Amino acid sequence: MSEGTAPAAAVRRLSREYGWLLAAVGLGALVLLCSVPFVTGAGMSWSTGDPLAAPAKLAPPAGSTSSPVPDGSAGPPTSAAPSATPSPSPTPSKVDTPRRTTARTTAPARRTTAPPAAAKAPVAVGPDGGAFGLWQLLREYCERTYRTDEAQLRYGTGQAENNWECRLRGDDPLIDMSAACRGRYGAAAFAQFSNRNDAFSWHCYRR
Repeated sequence: MSEGTAPAAAVRRLSREYGWLLAAVGLGALVLLCSVPFVTGAGMSWSTGDPLAAPAKLAPPAGSTSSPVPDGSAGPPTSAAPSATPSPSPTPSKVDTPRRTTARTTAPARRTTAPPAAAKAPVAVGPDGGAFGLWQLLREYCERTYRTDEAQLRYGTGQAENNWECRLRGDDPLIDMSAACRGRYGAAAFAQFSNRNDAFSWHCYRR
């Protein structure tokens, strides 16, 4: 074997023995290069030859907030369709209702009653003769009731009520002044004084 063919034979022998290793290393490097964009998040942008094509949107880097960009490709806003207003419905005409005629009733005339007659003022009927005439009237009462003709004052002349009495032994009963008047002037008579502080102001009255 010549000296020029020895290195070539060695290369061929190495390629046969280690060729698979080189192919595996090259395939791994290719896979690693292809997976770099997916691992780092930076994708490859592809541009076409069309100048009117919209540029590709790049994803914002991690940790930053992106503000929404209005899409200029959207069409002009469409105006809302006018709403149809309902036509007014015809109002039904009022039905004429017959009026009821009510007969007028006249109120009955009020009966006017005459006011009650005023009570008559009592009329003085006696006794006559002033203080002496009163003393005589009371003596008649004591004689008729207690069989004594003595009538006297218990507390003096300065008191009209509960002051005249019939004099008896051991007991001097008070005189019923109206009973004394009825004994002389009838059942309708009654006694009344005109001055509370005067024992002789008693008189008999009748209605």
